[in-house]
Amino acid sequence: MQWDGLNRRRFVRVQYPFTVHIYLPDRPPISTYTEDVSEGGIKVTVRENIPLEVSVDLEIYLRSEPIICKGKVTWVGERISQYLEGVKLYDTGFEFFKVKEVDKKIIKKHVKELLKVKKEEQAKDGSESS
Repeated sequence: MQWDGLNRRRFVRVQYPFTVHIYLPDRPPISTYTEDVSEGGIKVTVRENIPLEVSVDLEIYLRSEPIICKGKVTWVGERISQYLEGVKLYDTGFEFFKVKEVDKKIIKKHVKELLKVKKEEQAKDGSESS
């Protein structure tokens, strides 16, 4: 199926590597970085295949104090690492739930600010190539 260029997501996503700790039941925590973030969730890349629908505790460091919430695995994509020979990686999408209202506002603010910066960079890059 070919993408038609329309964004059907409920929330706008922005690529940015925030530190995140994922706490799975009965397993050691996983520390990684976000690939992208939105008001509704995050995408991360990990070495462990976390099953669909699993609920986890998340600590996301958008600032010095983490945002602590729950996340549910909504999709997983397996791939081979470009840099580590033979290593499988799992692109994993988490949908947020049980997020404090104040934390939702912080996430929304960060996403909005990052989008503004990215648009300014794109506009600058476009004007320099003219």
